Amino acid sequence: MGASGPGAAGTLVCKIELDKKGGITVQVENGDDQITQTIVMDGTSITITVKGQQETSTIVQKQDSIVVTVKDLTFDTDTITMKSKGVSKWTSQDTLTVESTKDMTLKTSAKLTQTATSDAKLSSSANVNIEATSKLAMKGNMGAEMVTSGGEAKVDGVTLKLAGKSQAEMTGAMTKVAGTGKLDLESSGMANLKGSITSVGGTLVKLG
Repeated sequence: MGASGPGAAGTLVCKIELDKKGGITVQVENGDDQITQTIVMDGTSITITVKGQQETSTIVQKQDSIVVTVKDLTFDTDTITMKSKGVSKWTSQDTLTVESTKDMTLKTSAKLTQTATSDAKLSSSANVNIEATSKLAMKGNMGAEMVTSGGEAKVDGVTLKLAGKSQAEMTGAMTKVAGTGKLDLESSGMANLKGSITSVGGTLVKLG
């Protein structure tokens, strides 16, 4: 069974086909723009197709799935809520940008892993806080560097240990090592204390 409209310029050709085995097919042809819109309901799925001169988009809905195939997909809405009971995955074969003009929260109730095969950068025009309620480890296989262009660089802890497997060096225009209790300077090999002016003082001074 079918019905069609006139095919004159500026008009659309509309068809409706009813088939006991094939289902229902609704088709609209735009001859001027060479665009064909088709809806097929065959008893197991609903397929919506829009075919033009250069691109084709489809939506296929079955009882357990919806597949959208299109060159460009845009959602323009006030709010979006997405929820899944199983595994979720988002893959981009090109650049992926996630952006918010206000606060953004990324939260997991389990483990969080972030990796990059190239450079990784974390930056802020304000403060950056990295905090762990347990142990915090930072490691660089080729080197590690902490630099501040202004202000104070501070490392604070209950105990502080600085160690180098081959060499350790601390330099500054003015360098001070102080202990509010006991201060030990010791070497298992040779020890050098040198300066253009060297002063050793205390209530009790023992050398040798």
